[in-house]
Amino acid sequence: MNDRLTLERQHLIRAWHRFVSRQPTPAPADPQVPADTPVTQEVAASWARSSLTVPPERVSAPVKAEADVQHAWQESPLEYGVRGLIPELRRLAEEADLIVAVGDVDGTLLWTQGSARMTGLARSVNFVPGGQWGEGSVGTNALALSLRTRQPVRVFSAEHYVQTVHDWVCYSSPIRDTGTGALLGVLDISSTWEHSTPLGLASARHYAAQIEQAIGGRPRSPAAALNLAFCGPARVTFGGQHLHLTPRQHELLCVLALNPGGLSLDALHAHVYGDQPISLSTLKSEVSTLRALLGGQIASRPYRLSVPLTLDVQRVEELLLAGRVGEAADLYDGPPLPHSASPLLTYWREYLDAALRGAVCRSGDPDLLWRYASRFDDPECLDTLETLLPEGDHRRPIVRARRAALDAAP
Repeated sequence: MNDRLTLERQHLIRAWHRFVSRQPTPAPADPQVPADTPVTQEVAASWARSSLTVPPERVSAPVKAEADVQHAWQESPLEYGVRGLIPELRRLAEEADLIVAVGDVDGTLLWTQGSARMTGLARSVNFVPGGQWGEGSVGTNALALSLRTRQPVRVFSAEHYVQTVHDWVCYSSPIRDTGTGALLGVLDISSTWEHSTPLGLASARHYAAQIEQAIGGRPRSPAAALNLAFCGPARVTFGGQHLHLTPRQHELLCVLALNPGGLSLDALHAHVYGDQPISLSTLKSEVSTLRALLGGQIASRPYRLSVPLTLDVQRVEELLLAGRVGEAADLYDGPPLPHSASPLLTYWREYLDAALRGAVCRSGDPDLLWRYASRFDDPECLDTLETLLPEGDHRRPIVRARRAALDAAP
């Protein structure tokens, strides 16, 4: 066995025990601490963050539902990038006795391939599809550090925060969209510590680059744009296909579309939830699910949509500002996302509804007022329309009747 690796492992185990037991770090002259194997600044900082949320005695990672993970994998551009490499990665895993994994930007594993031995070890700690290997779930590990630093990373033995993976060595490299630079996920290659090799990090870099190249070369249809219609019944299409989304996903999309420059996680939380007691981790999970549905087209740091899009909310405002009130009224089928409690969307809903109603009433166009009044019960609009319609116009008694009905309504 490699003596250098053994010494490095021993040092790291001692350093880890000192950290979790809150013992002071020995002076550099301590003969038991090899000077050439320090705990790196990145690992030390990660240990400090991990200690806030993760007990070092944690046994395994939490796991997401299998059906959710399969759907996310099938919809992710990562699946396209890995598809052609699967035979090669399978041979690598079997011949080198390791496990290869691909995770999303939150550190959730979407796909794994390993030797029989490593697959068994991986199952014992939930290093499986659905396993949540973000730093907040299992502490310091290569996937989490690579996603955080956007750099290839090796995490060896007791550099891992959770003790159950102190026998592992892991190499991870980020996967980006070569066109936009957006982070899409991470590739990880792992084995047991005695198999540590300088080639591990080089291999992670190599295969991450291969995946990026495949993703960059995938067919991209000019129709792969995001069309968001929220003024009236919500309708979202992506690449010409209708997406069946939840009300929360509609809110997230609308907030992101209204902020094309991007938002921090805290700002996104404030715009969507306001003062509701919803955790940041819940928001990150919801964004991750939505990102998968959009083929990875939500960038982070800041969070923003990285795909061409149209948003009817903004288009209605643009038409009003241009004085094209009739076109704005025809596009507007109702207040955007009327059941949303989002502070930002509540503002836009009230603002846009008042701006359009005022513009229509000031237009002096009876035909436009009639079209608007036919869809929305608005007393001011009906009063204005009645004064504009001549006595013989067949629409006038209808307007009077509707106005009277509104007055009689409880």
